[in-house]
Amino acid sequence: MALTAGIIGLGNIGCGVAANLAAAGHHVIGYDLDPERITAASAEAGVDAADVAARTDLVVLAVATLPAWRATLAAISASGRRGLVVVDLCTFPIEEKVDAHDELARAGIDLLDCPVSGARPQALSGDLAMLVSGSEDAFARVQPALESFCRSVIHVGAFGESAKFKYILNLIISIHNMACAEAFLLARKAGVDLELMTEAVMQSAAYSKIFEVRAEKWITGDYDDPTAELAIQLKDKDVIRDFAAGLNCPTPMFDATMPYYIAAASQGRQKQDAASILAVLEHMAGIPRDEPPVAKDGD
Repeated sequence: MALTAGIIGLGNIGCGVAANLAAAGHHVIGYDLDPERITAASAEAGVDAADVAARTDLVVLAVATLPAWRATLAAISASGRRGLVVVDLCTFPIEEKVDAHDELARAGIDLLDCPVSGARPQALSGDLAMLVSGSEDAFARVQPALESFCRSVIHVGAFGESAKFKYILNLIISIHNMACAEAFLLARKAGVDLELMTEAVMQSAAYSKIFEVRAEKWITGDYDDPTAELAIQLKDKDVIRDFAAGLNCPTPMFDATMPYYIAAASQGRQKQDAASILAVLEHMAGIPRDEPPVAKDGD
């Protein structure tokens, strides 16, 4: 059954979600602070978050910052749209999510926590992997729509459980990203052909999805068209660190990667791909390929 679906946040993930929902026959209403993103997504423009919520059966939330997420959910709660299902793709602390879930429930709105694994290429191709937690009834109502932009959709339990899965997945991704960047650094220092090295890794036990997605960026040293922004990965790392600390769980390898992500941000690379941590290592090793971008106020 075709739904009217709202997408709030049309960045790297939201743009692909909107395109795939529309291709599956759903009517899509989009909202983003950047009007050009709405045009690029070929979505009907919503006036604001409350307007999108009031006119849709399903709202997919894909915003980047905690203040924007809080403000958006408050607007949705005030929209008066009882029976609405909100699919939250964002990675934020569980405590924040539980509070939002309870507030929306009082307004007659179902919030599902639905983090996804994947970046812009997977969002555009409908190849995201989604973990869902929350009301099974609400999930059943929107599952076909979710499957239009995900290759895998798994319900993992009560609300908040999927956030724990997401933290674990992102911990692994952060370590993989650092390990792959370090391997490219060694290859460059050793004078190895990077294209041949990439082919060898892709056919070996050293392969990972992160390596496949970011290899071209490490080969070229071009990080300005991000699949996943460094700023987003840094935000997620803070959430994961705090979650693990609350459980008194040591994360030595994850912790060891943190200074390199912070160093990349200090070079003004927040809007670049998270693969840009290789540039930090290259400067340390005396083989830089670029000058760090100039950080702007507020970055």
